[in-house]
Formats: sequence, structure tokens, C-alpha cells
Amino acid sequence: MTNLKTNMMKKQLLFIIFLFAAFVSNTGCKKTANEITCNLNTTASQPPVGMNIVYTATQTGDGTMAYLSYVTNFGTVTVQNPQLPWTITVPVLSGTFVSMTAVGTTKNGSLKINYEGINGGSTIRGSDYCEQQTN
Repeated sequence: MTNLKTNMMKKQLLFIIFLFAAFVSNTGCKKTANEITCNLNTTASQPPVGMNIVYTATQTGDGTMAYLSYVTNFGTVTVQNPQLPWTITVPVLSGTFVSMTAVGTTKNGSLKINYEGINGGSTIRGSDYCEQQTN
């Protein structure tokens, strides 16, 4: 009778070990997303009149930007590793080609850049967006 109990206990122990191993192997094999690179570019616009341009950059989740660039009357300005959310307002003259670019990465989130200028009845806008969501 003792051998029978010992054999049953061994079988139960082996079964428990099997269940534990199966559980650990299933939870250890979750698919993780690869980090993607976001190359963001807005369409260039020329304001017909001088106006203030509001440039913005935002993120959700783990999105980060390595750099962003925006246009002023004096040329292109590049900001390294901007703290997001980021914004700046820049006055530009009519005829200036306004645009914005950025490069960043995300595994589970998004990056967005945009600009907008309004003066009287004239409006210019541009934006770009990059996203990867994992569940």
C-alpha cells in the first residue's frame, strides 16, 4: 500500500511539474514588437502673407524623437532630442517655404508633427503621423 501511495504521489508531482512548465513556457513566449523608425515630413507651404507659424511635436506611449527640424525666415533650425510635447511659434514672411521634419522611434506609441499659420483669411497647415500599437 505504501508503494501505491508513493507511486501516486510521484505521478501527481510529475503532473504538477508538467503543468508548471507548460504555464511558464506559454507566458515566456509572448511576442514583443520591434521598434520602428518614424521618418516624418510635412508638405511645404508658402504663406501668401506674413504670419506666425506654430510648430508642434507630440508623442504617445514610448515614442521618442531623435531630432526635429522646422523653417524660419533665416533657414532651417534643428532640435536634437526634443522634450515632448514640444512647441514653438515663429513669425515668417510671405513666400517663405514652411515645413517640418522629424525622426524618431516607437515600439508601442505614436509620434506626430504639425504646423499651422493663420492670418486674416489665410491659413496654412501641414502634419505627419507615425504609429505602432501592440496589445
